[in-house]
Amino acid sequence: MMNTFILKIIKGKIEAKKIGVFSIFCMLVLVSRGQVVSWDNLLSMVNMAKPKLTVYITKKGFAYSGKDEIKDTLLSRFNYIKLQNKKDKIIDSTIRVLFTGDIKETALISYQTTSYAEFDELLTAMKKDGFYCNTPAAAAQTEPVLFQHNDITVRTFFSVTDSIKNYALQVQKKILPNPKDVNFGDDLLAFNSHEYLSYYFGKNNVKNDIYFLSENEVARCSVLFLNTNRQVVYIWKDDVNKCTIDHLLFGGQQKLESLKQNDNFIAENNWILKSGIHAGMSLFELRRLNENDFKFYGGNAANSGLVLQHNTGKLDFKKENIILGCMNCNDKNFSSAAIINADDAIADEKILFVLTIALNP
Repeated sequence: MMNTFILKIIKGKIEAKKIGVFSIFCMLVLVSRGQVVSWDNLLSMVNMAKPKLTVYITKKGFAYSGKDEIKDTLLSRFNYIKLQNKKDKIIDSTIRVLFTGDIKETALISYQTTSYAEFDELLTAMKKDGFYCNTPAAAAQTEPVLFQHNDITVRTFFSVTDSIKNYALQVQKKILPNPKDVNFGDDLLAFNSHEYLSYYFGKNNVKNDIYFLSENEVARCSVLFLNTNRQVVYIWKDDVNKCTIDHLLFGGQQKLESLKQNDNFIAENNWILKSGIHAGMSLFELRRLNENDFKFYGGNAANSGLVLQHNTGKLDFKKENIILGCMNCNDKNFSSAAIINADDAIADEKILFVLTIALNP
């Protein structure tokens, strides 16, 4: 009787020990997999080739679950396989999803989690890596914001599904062109942020500036190779984050804050567009390139010298906005005209030339 009682006690201790060991194991698993995806993991993934990336994601505990189309971009979706104990009870209830894809000239990794603590930990690690945001810091916890550093951008997103809030980081690595492929002004459209320009050309060659669009309207801009014959002005659609090109400006007479006290006039510009247009070229050369007559605004117009966009010919004046300068247009014929034909101006021996080019994406 006594032996049976002792045996039960021993068995009970063994079972309790088993339960204790299993509980400790579960706790260790949770600790080791608490942050399933770290910031370093995301950086590694955005630099990986597709075959290697899929294997890596699988090893992190995710399983491929199909394709999703987000803003006209097809992304591969990987759902996290939740940890369960022997009774099939979920140990970690956090919902995690990874998205991978390629946008034009950009590698993309998006990580979504329902854990705010996990999201905040990723943000903290990212900032320690040198990523900055021009939006107030507090907004990053509640509003979609943009972080930038070198050739990588990170956007935060928030959504609610069935009353559960999702926190997401979308990491994008810009595939920048090889230096030997940057030959024309058009090639500079690949650098669609101030940060990309600074990373590629060097911070000393890219300056923040103010561009005077009119007497009452200004825009924050970036200037590549300021006050040289390779100068290019970037006007941004998003002038807070200094990204997304509105247009590029080539040529002289730029209305920059930094050049207000500078009397140097740079008539020539070394950048040539793929169409053959360059600042400083004569009206005759421009007419020859277009292979057709075209119209521009005369002295009696608000935009004197601007070539009309709806002209016909070989050149695309909608993409390449041209402003002409003139060295001998002080007569009444020019000053009283609202619109002038290029052929008429050439016949009248007007010394007109391409002063400024605004290149649109």
